[in-house]
Amino acid sequence: MQRSGVFEAKPQGFTLVCPGYSGSVRDEGASAGAGRLVFTVGSQLVAELDQGDLIESWAAAEALSAAEAAELTEAAAAHLMDMMEDGIGTVDIAEAVTDAAVVFLLAMKQHGIADPKRIPACTVKWSLASETPRVQLAS
Repeated sequence: MQRSGVFEAKPQGFTLVCPGYSGSVRDEGASAGAGRLVFTVGSQLVAELDQGDLIESWAAAEALSAAEAAELTEAAAAHLMDMMEDGIGTVDIAEAVTDAAVVFLLAMKQHGIADPKRIPACTVKWSLASETPRVQLAS
């Protein structure tokens, strides 16, 4: 992309960072024992899945074959990168969060996490070069 004579490189990947699943949230409107999963998309966006959305999304991920999961991950990652190229401030935030959640949750499943409430602090990196998510658990 070129603007005002300055070449801007297309993003070559993105990083999702999660402090891990958080149980027993007592925010206004949350029931006792409810949990959530928060993660950042690059440095521009903080996304949150409440426990209901997390459980529903996890169940949908479990229903996918390995091939379907890989295809869905690649499509969501490509779409998210396109949105990031346009600038997060100019896109539908719900759409960006949905794509990021797809990549994140399917990466967790692929990494061997069996229960969304056991998602640890981690980083998920996606790059055009590998076209697969890389999961790094926090030490």
